[in-house]
Amino acid sequence: MSDPLRLLVITQSPGDARMIREVLREAGLPSEVVWRSRSRDALDALQGEPFDLLLLDPDPEVVAQAGERAPGTPIVLLVSRDDMETAVRALGRGADDHLVREDITPELLVCTVRHALTLKRMKTALERMGGMWREIVGNLHEGVMVADREGTTLFASARMAEILGYAAEEMLKAPFLSFVDPEDAPRAEALLGTAGRAEAEFRLRRFDGERVGVRLIVFPVTCGTAVGVMDIRERPAEEEIRRRNVQLSIINQVVRTATSSADMDELLTGVLGKTVNLLGFGGGSVYLIDSGRSRAELAAEIGLPEGFSFRQRIADMNAPPYDTVLGQGVPHFVEDYPRRYPQDAGAGIQAFASIPITAEGRVIGAVNLVSREMHTFSPAERELLTSIGQEIGSAVERMRLRKRLEKAHEEANFYLDVMTHDINNANTTAIGYAALLSEALSGPEKDLARRISAAVRQSAEIIGNVSTIRRIAEETPAPGPVSLDDVIGHVSCFFADADIRYAPQGLWVAADDLLSAVFINLLGNAVKFGGPQIVIQVTAREEDGTVTVSVEDTGPGIPDAEKPLVFEKFRKSGARSGKGIGLYIVHTLVERYGGRVWVEDRVPGRPREGAAFRFTLPACPPVTGRTG
Repeated sequence: MSDPLRLLVITQSPGDARMIREVLREAGLPSEVVWRSRSRDALDALQGEPFDLLLLDPDPEVVAQAGERAPGTPIVLLVSRDDMETAVRALGRGADDHLVREDITPELLVCTVRHALTLKRMKTALERMGGMWREIVGNLHEGVMVADREGTTLFASARMAEILGYAAEEMLKAPFLSFVDPEDAPRAEALLGTAGRAEAEFRLRRFDGERVGVRLIVFPVTCGTAVGVMDIRERPAEEEIRRRNVQLSIINQVVRTATSSADMDELLTGVLGKTVNLLGFGGGSVYLIDSGRSRAELAAEIGLPEGFSFRQRIADMNAPPYDTVLGQGVPHFVEDYPRRYPQDAGAGIQAFASIPITAEGRVIGAVNLVSREMHTFSPAERELLTSIGQEIGSAVERMRLRKRLEKAHEEANFYLDVMTHDINNANTTAIGYAALLSEALSGPEKDLARRISAAVRQSAEIIGNVSTIRRIAEETPAPGPVSLDDVIGHVSCFFADADIRYAPQGLWVAADDLLSAVFINLLGNAVKFGGPQIVIQVTAREEDGTVTVSVEDTGPGIPDAEKPLVFEKFRKSGARSGKGIGLYIVHTLVERYGGRVWVEDRVPGRPREGAAFRFTLPACPPVTGRTG
């Protein structure tokens, strides 16, 4: 059984700590919850004790300090519905996620904890990889540059700047060819345009005008072209430099193969094949240690002889050579395989290497390589193979993290779908009963029934907005012809008690079925904030391939200072109720369709006489023979 999670809860409310303990216990997640009411005590605890996760009130300064004290520990905010602005600021200071106290359930808490832990591990792994590459480039004897597809310099190493006499930052955004002697510029330009790896000698021009003879080695990368530059004035070191460039090229190809793989099988088969082919081995295999760390299973194989002892699995990790390879993370090289392993005499293997696959400081498997010819493992090749084992380990961990994230995402979506379905059913029933009560009652009781109905409709609006946001995030827009008359007419039925005026125009726009959410939020806001006497006028006109829609109301209007901010997420207007996402959805959808949205005074210069929301949409020819 894995160790329980240690959670540090930093909140002035002892009830929050008790609630977190009870919810985790109910969820069946083994955990230890430590509560500190004072941030100073909590920050001191972070220095002396390890924690897997921090849950704390949304204090931006405490979040920043906690991130400095425990940079590898995920931070989840405990927020209230009425304090989302503070939560947003705290998220900007380094928090990883948030939980709304009023909405916490065992399933939501477990999903949030797992999601925060997974994201933090992935971020740490990516930062470690970035640091590794910076270290590799910084220690290379040759200069390294990266240019985009237009030939603009994106990166220049310190050695590159030294060769040319510039500061590294001075070289950024400059054309690569500006560093080439003009006489050699045409050849250098042609070299940059090659599809594969290529090299040639050129003359570069230093900052002081001096010409420098160099050998350029170029190869394509995702963003453009990587350029290795060897100063051929240092001829005694040329072979060493060339060797390093070859190593870097091989590692780069292995990494590219790993990052382009869709699943674990493709990843392992791809990097094994690339390693075998690039280094000239006869075959190879990859083994991954099982979850119980009792044995290593064969995960990929290319060209292994039938008589090879370890062809199927590594059953005993304590037997040589795997006691050192898998147990200690030490590579094992054999150049006289028939003598060392006479049991494999019929396999035809002459040389053998077993390289530990490492990730985050631990061994997770091994890659075996065999040669049917005499083979000597030079120090450079041993170093290269060790680096490849580390790269494979990093790629495996990234793939595992991605799969765990995908599974967590699927689980979260499942719970959200179930919750949305059940709440919608409950809301529909409640609205029906509230309508019956409203018809049967009179006086204060009738007003109370209407308030109940309004509250349930607000719940339904929240669920609808959540579903809309999910679809916006997950679906690729596919705009098609949509009738404005049909959408406005259909949405107006949701507000039967409101005075909504619209004269059908027969206009069609390029949108999809989410367009109704734009009108639901605009009309709903007008009704919500304008009261029963409000009049809403909807108009639409087409000009130069664009349809401009206006939704004007006679409500309280929007002050000038708030107009530029109303479409921000979680932004509320003054003391108004709501979650601050309705107009954000309007803005997101309109821009998704290629339009824009803004707000004005219904009567120019008189904000208290009502608001006018206007937005544009691309016009679209109507569908023949269709009215909706």
